[in-house]
Amino acid sequence: MADDKNQNTIADYVGDVIALEGHIAEALDRQLTLAQEHPLAGPAVQRFAQMVKGNQDALTAHQEHVGTTAGNPIVAAGATVLGVAAGLIDKIRAEGVSKALRDDYTAFNHACISYTMLHTTALALGDQATATLAANGLRGHASAVQEINHIMADVVVWELQKDDHQIANPNAAAENRKAVDQIWSQTDKSHMTEAMNS
Repeated sequence: MADDKNQNTIADYVGDVIALEGHIAEALDRQLTLAQEHPLAGPAVQRFAQMVKGNQDALTAHQEHVGTTAGNPIVAAGATVLGVAAGLIDKIRAEGVSKALRDDYTAFNHACISYTMLHTTALALGDQATATLAANGLRGHASAVQEINHIMADVVVWELQKDDHQIANPNAAAENRKAVDQIWSQTDKSHMTEAMNS
C-alpha cells in the first residue's frame, strides 16, 4: 500500500511538471518571431524552446515508467494561470521583447521551484531516476533564468533606443549586469543552508 501511494505521488508530480512545461513551450513558440528582432534575445528564446521541448520529451518518456494519475486539480489550475502569465498576456498589452523575456523569467522560476519539489519528493520516496530527471530540468531552467539576467539590460536599452529615447548613460547595460551579478552573489543563501545542515 505504501509503495502504491509513493508511486501515485511521483506520477502525479511528473504529470504536473509535464503540463507546466507544455504551457511554457506554447508561450515560447509564440515568442520565436518576436524575439528575432534582437540579436541576443532571438537565439536565447530558441535555446529556451529547445530546452523545454527536451524536458517535455524526457518527462513524457519517464512517465511510461512511473505511470499517470488524474492529476491534482489545484496544481492543474495553477498551470493554467502560469500559461496566462507566460504568454497569453501578450494579447492584452503591447508586445515587446523585454516583456516577453520577463514573462519567460517568471515561468522559468515557476518551473525551477516545481522541479525542486519533484526532486525533493523523489529523493524522499527513494526514486533516484525521477530525482535525476528533476535535477536536469531544474538545471536547464536555472541556466535560462541566469541568461535572461545577463541579456535583459541590453534588450531594455535597445528598446529605449528604438522608442527614440536619448540614452544618457551608454554603459547602463554593463553597469546593470555588474549590479545584478553582485546582488545575486550577495544574497546567495547556500552558505546558510550548509550551516543549517552541518
